[in-house]
Amino acid sequence: MSATVAGTHRPVTPGLGTSRRPRAALLAALVAQLAAAGCATSPGPRPAAPPATPQAAGAPRPAPAAGPVRPRPAAGYAGLRDSLPPAGAAPLAGRRIVIDPGHGGYFKGCIGVNGLTEAEVNLGVALALDSLLRAQGAAVLLTRDRDRDFLTPADSTLKTDLAERVRLATAFDPDLFVSIHHNADPGGAHDVNETQTYYKLGDEGPSYDAATDVHRALVRNVGIAAQKLLPGNFAVVRGQGAPALLTESSYLTDPDVEARLRTPEARREEAAALDLGIARFFARRAPVIEWFARVEDEGPAPASGEGFPVLAARVSGAFDDVQLIVDGAPQVPQRVRDSLWWTPSAPLASGGHSATLRVRLAAEGSARPRTLEFRLAKSFRRIDASFPGQRSWNGSQPLALRVRVYDQDGLALRDTVHVRVRPRPGVALPADTVLTVADGEAWGYFRPGAAARARRTATLEFRVRPVARIVDIARRTLAPEIVAALPWRRAARPACRTDFVRLMPAGARLAGAPGTNPGGSASAWLDRNGFAILVADSAGNAHVPAIRGFRAWGPDTAWPPRVVAIAGGALVGRRIVLDPEGGGEDAAGMGPSGTRAATLNLDVARALAGMLEAAGADVRLTRSSDASVSELERVQVSEGFRADRFLRIAHEPAPPVAGHYFSSGAGRRWGQAVARECAALGLADSLPVTEISRYALTQVSCTALYASLARVDSAADEARLLAPGALRAEAYALFAALAHDFAPGAAWPADSLRVTDAGGAPLAGAVITLGGALVLQAGPGGTVRFERTEPGPVEVASADPRAKFREVLLESEHGRTFSGPR
Repeated sequence: MSATVAGTHRPVTPGLGTSRRPRAALLAALVAQLAAAGCATSPGPRPAAPPATPQAAGAPRPAPAAGPVRPRPAAGYAGLRDSLPPAGAAPLAGRRIVIDPGHGGYFKGCIGVNGLTEAEVNLGVALALDSLLRAQGAAVLLTRDRDRDFLTPADSTLKTDLAERVRLATAFDPDLFVSIHHNADPGGAHDVNETQTYYKLGDEGPSYDAATDVHRALVRNVGIAAQKLLPGNFAVVRGQGAPALLTESSYLTDPDVEARLRTPEARREEAAALDLGIARFFARRAPVIEWFARVEDEGPAPASGEGFPVLAARVSGAFDDVQLIVDGAPQVPQRVRDSLWWTPSAPLASGGHSATLRVRLAAEGSARPRTLEFRLAKSFRRIDASFPGQRSWNGSQPLALRVRVYDQDGLALRDTVHVRVRPRPGVALPADTVLTVADGEAWGYFRPGAAARARRTATLEFRVRPVARIVDIARRTLAPEIVAALPWRRAARPACRTDFVRLMPAGARLAGAPGTNPGGSASAWLDRNGFAILVADSAGNAHVPAIRGFRAWGPDTAWPPRVVAIAGGALVGRRIVLDPEGGGEDAAGMGPSGTRAATLNLDVARALAGMLEAAGADVRLTRSSDASVSELERVQVSEGFRADRFLRIAHEPAPPVAGHYFSSGAGRRWGQAVARECAALGLADSLPVTEISRYALTQVSCTALYASLARVDSAADEARLLAPGALRAEAYALFAALAHDFAPGAAWPADSLRVTDAGGAPLAGAVITLGGALVLQAGPGGTVRFERTEPGPVEVASADPRAKFREVLLESEHGRTFSGPR
């Protein structure tokens, strides 16, 4: 696997001779402290005194089996097969091209066994390519033309360097972006050589076309047999609006390649191959999207207030494939010769919208995609008010009034509107209040007034009208007033229970629960302001449902409802992708009795997803069944989800490991948290945290980790994994590590409880629910291990018929045993 990620490479320690080892170790230690772009970065200033030992290259590798020595791979650079375009050739005339020589200055990139740095080679190739392109009429920008970086005194991270390259390229407004690199074997081998070309992930149009042409030219003219064309999500590539690609023409860690790339002739040869591919790309008969806009009757026009916008485009050149995406959904535009237009079949909501148009001529080329951002400003049409879930009121608890405002298409009005609410005099307080309607909805809360307390029955009336005069789409002035009514029965038993949910231990009103943001409610019973409306039972009690991200503080019938944030709310709203390794024909490891690691991985991922969602996280699995999923699809899931964390779950036939990409400081800290949790919860005394290379880990733009907490390939290991509670214990350790990752300063002591039957025998596999939220499982000794991630009492429940109970575990109680059914 390539050692490349997000525009940086793994440095490789020289393996020939001892005199160069200290120098390579120094460079390796320096570069390993730098974070890859798109992943979380290591802090920091440049280290003054780096350690003298290099980081490990990856997961421990078994010693190679004895056998014949394999032949060395072709080094390449033996002469061009194709002729260069003549000077002033038409395809490149006037084209704007950015050449990005990777690394430079403080960032040396990978290092050959005899000390040649990648930064030096990249620059040499780029300078030669610059001369060739300019001779053919292209306008060229080099992101660097000497051995330099783009660090600042305030920020010396790799992320800063890469961001400046992206800024320079964007300001140049290029037709093509090419980043030049040379590769290194992540395991330190010196007999690996391959040509790799990466195109911008998600752009199967011009970026893919350009990479295809450049890759073919490199393979033919550099002459290395092993080759791959891959999508890439490197920071410098994904940050481009233009078609973009990144080349890894050869492996500098092969000493034969290093020797050739020391010569100007080899660098010029690689530049010539790149020039051939770039010229071929610009010679394609690709259509061009001349304009793409929202229109009125004729031509581009500013946005209006209509709910059915018309989007139109004009394309020059032949084309036979059109893709239009509006707000993430594919649409089918109409075509008349060289023009395209589209209008929605149903009205769009007010507010911002996005549309992307792609056009291709099959077997030739793709137009550069065009994205259109537009807004709909729609007018007020209708208002209504009601008391949802509240059939009557006896004045013993708060009353909630919901006001909704709609546009002329019957959709929620997204613009801000103010409405005045006036109850019948003396019935409810406040007697006059102004509500702000945001995203089409507002809530007002009332308590009984003196007149209401004196009555036994009545009808409550609340008059609602806009504060200002509002004009509808037909320009008719509206001044509507509506009346919301509710029966008043003072002596009646309450049909529902209402109050604000209290966030403990402070007792403040609940805020920050998933769904309590503007534009939506947490659920049918909980509004955006944390106000609960629940149907009461015959005794007047109400059971509080679970709230994502929170667990009950004591019994769920306590009123008003009281909750505490799980893990201090560290996981609320976090976007986490779980990637179970294997699937389909890939077993990802096999136990002696046929246990597939792919199945175990999926089971752990499902259990972990349930815990994370209970804690308020948004979770996506790269596979939810035993289906085959490619590495590219796994990356696409993460990028489409805009994940904060990417976790690959494995049980490989190798020693356990928590692996991170070499330059990801955040990944290393996350791995260390996993190791600590495994030790604290009794899963493993010592889990190695090391560098590891997997395509998905190198290509996702968020912090990523590879977790293989137990191996599957021996009878004893397989039996431990199949024991009751083993997989859920792994899931909980990964859950606790993620919580610590987002709340690094939190101190959560480990705790346990034990479950036995009436005779005192341990109940292996008993399922325990903590606080109505987290579901754990007892191990072979009947013990459930967990952490006190939040203060206060916690309800412990078991539905096992051998020990069925529901009790409150006080904050002072630890290691308690629960025996038999209650």
